[in-house]
Amino acid sequence: MRTAFLITAKDLRQRLRDRSAFLVAVIAPLALAVALSVTISGFSAGSKTYQIGLVNLDQGPAASGFSNAARGAPVNLRPAGTEAAARGQVKSGKLDAAIVLPRGLSAVSMGGAPVRIDVIGDTKNSIGALVARSIADSYATYTRTIAVASRALHANGAATVRIAGEVASANPPIAVGDTSTTRNNLDPKTYYAAAMAVFFLFFAVQFGISSLLDERRDGTLARLLAAPISRRSILGGKVLTSLALGLTSMTVLALTTRLALGAHWGNPIGVAVLIVCAVLAAIAVTAFVTTLAKTHEQANAWLSIVSVVLGMLGGSFFPVAQAGGVLATLSKGTPHAWFLSGLQDLSSGGGLSAIVEPSLVLLGIAVVCGAVALVRVRKLIEP
Repeated sequence: MRTAFLITAKDLRQRLRDRSAFLVAVIAPLALAVALSVTISGFSAGSKTYQIGLVNLDQGPAASGFSNAARGAPVNLRPAGTEAAARGQVKSGKLDAAIVLPRGLSAVSMGGAPVRIDVIGDTKNSIGALVARSIADSYATYTRTIAVASRALHANGAATVRIAGEVASANPPIAVGDTSTTRNNLDPKTYYAAAMAVFFLFFAVQFGISSLLDERRDGTLARLLAAPISRRSILGGKVLTSLALGLTSMTVLALTTRLALGAHWGNPIGVAVLIVCAVLAAIAVTAFVTTLAKTHEQANAWLSIVSVVLGMLGGSFFPVAQAGGVLATLSKGTPHAWFLSGLQDLSSGGGLSAIVEPSLVLLGIAVVCGAVALVRVRKLIEP
């Protein structure tokens, strides 16, 4: 066992000296996690307050009712003066969109002639226009409700005003609440921190097992086999190298993204268990792929292809499981998907029991791939 540790120490010193492991295991995943989380969070719900201009040509009580319709929406209503001024501000980007309240709008609920609410948008900011359109539709529904109630009750002007107040203050008969997305899905910062960590994990652990091909190419493997060193110690040293690099990479990324980005990984014990299981699965998969190669270059090419394909199917770049269909089924065969699934349950407040299934699947992948690799690895360490 001491010999295995010496081989591991030698490999780690070599990787620290050329800084390749540090770049792949820490710098690259952290940089991508920051870039993706910042980019995607800009499109998340509630992440932006839209600046919506309001052109009030009616100059009646309709404006106050319109403000009630916009209540709760992520918008900031700003007076925009005239319609022409509003169009200019939307075109220049000062406003995300604008809404024009026409003359006679206040009279509609009193039985007046129908009018049209115009929404001013820009093709460069389609989301802002959709937000403004949604608010306008909400107000139109509000106005129709008052008009229908007034006609049904044969109400006069004073009674119509009272009805309008009751409609504005009443709670909706049906409320829609988001429970699955808020409680079960990871926020962008956590998702991409974890996704990039497990994606680059497969590149980080390659430095251990695949270095056997380097040793064989450089002739140092023959020297090790000629020395009183067992094949078991050589293989054990390479596996320990991969284990050390994988655990270090995942732990550093988990702590760094938690402190620097505010990522919420969940229960530390559960996260630690998932990390260990994911590292073991990654080592086994890379070991299996390495034993299929004959040269160092071939192994690097195959490992890169396998790592990228598994990462894409496993949801490292986008949540494949939400797409459904064949892709969602295929993703269940990747360690990435099971790691993210377990972390998802932990982050949403699940206990340690929530990671039992993901952990067992990851260990199953490690056992199956590891057993096949162990049978084939003898050919790899032949002198």
